[in-house]
Amino acid sequence: MTHEPIGRALVYSGDQRFATFTDDHGNFELTIAVPSVAQESEALANTRIMLQARRPGFLSDRGLRDRSFAKLGQKDVTLSLVPEGLIVGQVKFPSAEAANHVQVQLYHRAVREGFAQWEQLPGVTTRADGEFRFADLGAGEYKVFTLETTEQDPLANIPNGPVYGFPPRFFAAARDFATADTITLHAGETFTSNLAPERQRYYDVRVPVISAEPGSVPGLLVSVYPQGHRGPGFTLGFNRTQNAIAGSLPDGTYTIEAVGFGSNGQSGAGSITVANGPVNGPPLVLAPSALIEINIRQESSAAENPAPHVGIEPTPPAAYIRLRPAEEVPSRAPSFYQSQGEPPTLSGIRPGRYWVEVEANPGYAASVTSAGRDLLRAPLVVPYGASVPPIDITVRHDGGEIEAIVDRSAPGTSGAVVTSRIGRGAALSFSFEENSFVYCIPLANDGPVRGFNGRSNESYVLGPVPPGDYRVLAFDTRQEFEYRNPAAMRAYESKGQVVHVSGGQKVQVTVPLIRSE
Repeated sequence: MTHEPIGRALVYSGDQRFATFTDDHGNFELTIAVPSVAQESEALANTRIMLQARRPGFLSDRGLRDRSFAKLGQKDVTLSLVPEGLIVGQVKFPSAEAANHVQVQLYHRAVREGFAQWEQLPGVTTRADGEFRFADLGAGEYKVFTLETTEQDPLANIPNGPVYGFPPRFFAAARDFATADTITLHAGETFTSNLAPERQRYYDVRVPVISAEPGSVPGLLVSVYPQGHRGPGFTLGFNRTQNAIAGSLPDGTYTIEAVGFGSNGQSGAGSITVANGPVNGPPLVLAPSALIEINIRQESSAAENPAPHVGIEPTPPAAYIRLRPAEEVPSRAPSFYQSQGEPPTLSGIRPGRYWVEVEANPGYAASVTSAGRDLLRAPLVVPYGASVPPIDITVRHDGGEIEAIVDRSAPGTSGAVVTSRIGRGAALSFSFEENSFVYCIPLANDGPVRGFNGRSNESYVLGPVPPGDYRVLAFDTRQEFEYRNPAAMRAYESKGQVVHVSGGQKVQVTVPLIRSE
């Protein structure tokens, strides 16, 4: 960030055989031992050594900034570290005896597969004075809150009397996750977030569970949140002996979701209102998980654009379909699904909203719909206890190809290309020295941002590409695009190069390398 030297940083080789510390001015010298018999070989002269750096107070293993590749005999190399961010604060209760050592939770907004979701990070416990500290944080958006805790003052809780506790408290002074303030943390910044939980009376809650199958329910994962505001904070459990969801909550209206264990577990949802007394809620009825049929129509023959399949399956399906959660705060239960069989089906689908991803084999998905809903632009909705219309997919084979050449006119942009596997099986190629990451963005917002394959030092290739208009960009660091959010994608409208691809056409484009600050 500041280009200041970092003293006492540990510099080490990628194989961890060699290491040294930097001096007070950030300089280091590292001698690599080489077998004498290999010193004169041509292969050795082209060998590159990966160097990495780390130091307490700085982020490590984040992207490629903390590593570099150097040739044997190279005199100078520069490694960069980014200072960690901190979120600190103090939890203040009404009295010193009310509670101590409360759990504080942190969530981070992360972009996964083009969609931003709140992901839970490891929590911390406050010290005796109520202070807490989250360290080793990168720049980004966060939410912080306390978990529920009971009143510990012996004078407040009388045996067999009313029970008091402290509901979750969200920064700043919010009562649920949805309305909590978002903390925008910059690299190296320390943000202070004090929390003051309020004392409230808790009442017993019991909700009977009715299974769609004979016999008792083996187990349930229960989620509870203020009605209409999905998010973490409150808790209830499942009592197998009573076959009921049980626990205690303060006054308010709540939504309860229950998911059975196992890949084909039952699920259900209901709501209750706590108003100055215990609650025996209406039964929560569990329904079997959904089964979704998939209809695939080939609009053109594979012979129009041959794309031979290489794999271990003698007759692979025409397309693979995956479902990913489309909730900003995902359910506690895992909810990633992939089609099975031929013709393919999706089974064991729990209620919720999902993005539908289609990987045609070969070709591409020209349209993906369900009951007239365009699933290339909108999520699939799976309701509780109701059937889901089939997913209709049209596959075409007239895709084009884009070859992107990265403008290497700036100094220090040459190097060998290395390929790795990322995301949904797409290969992304980059050069460790030039750090080039090339992406293709559909302007129609009807598909994912895809990374290019590296063909050589000079070009990157992507195909098959559905006919349409695309923006091609090249960066020196890996990017996560929130491509399912049109507002977030406006930041790239003036960058890169726009190309039009027709069916079966190969387009070549030269794009400048966008450097990080």
